[in-house]
Amino acid sequence: MRIKEVNLFTDQIEDMKEFYGTLLELALLEESTSSVSFRVGDSILGLQEASGQEKPFYHVAFTIPTNKLAEAKKWIQARNISLLSKDDKDDFYFPYWDATACYFYDPSGNLMELIAHHSLENAVEDAFDSRQLLCISEIGLPVDDVPDTISQMKGQYHLEPFAGDGKQFAPIGDEEGMFIIIDKEKAWFPDGRMPGVFATEVKVATGRTGSISLQNGLYSIVSI
Repeated sequence: MRIKEVNLFTDQIEDMKEFYGTLLELALLEESTSSVSFRVGDSILGLQEASGQEKPFYHVAFTIPTNKLAEAKKWIQARNISLLSKDDKDDFYFPYWDATACYFYDPSGNLMELIAHHSLENAVEDAFDSRQLLCISEIGLPVDDVPDTISQMKGQYHLEPFAGDGKQFAPIGDEEGMFIIIDKEKAWFPDGRMPGVFATEVKVATGRTGSISLQNGLYSIVSI
């Protein structure tokens, strides 16, 4: 599966424009007073101003080349962005995914991840920069019922869990792109923060067209 576009809401639209456009040097696609979109490799990250007092936050991962995590960490830290740590580590190897990742926050408090999937043959020799943010590879979807969400994803798109227990946690998809389905009462790794349930719009390529609505209509997923 490939994630083509993710549209999220933020209560910090101006700071987010600065963070992703200036600090992380992503290519600007569209901008208005209340929204902005950026190119992230093969994907699009869209941000829209949240209404009222809502303070949305999400989990999003960007894939980077398999051999570039150490450089990516230095690149992030050179921009005065702190990496999240747990048990005195600021990068984490997941053996069941054969992937290594690091995490940080953006101005909206989104849990952002850079992940190197070592099963993908995408190594490069060039020095790390924003062009090596290859795509959006994960979007978190906290839900009331993980098994029911798995069933709907299977029925609509023939997508299977990639890992997880299938009860409280289930990444659905593959190394190219996945939905991180998590029980809304289960804390995120590595910061231990409880997820938030906020409006999320996702466009994906699954090989099967169609749309699905989840979590009482808050999550809109379209496969093109």
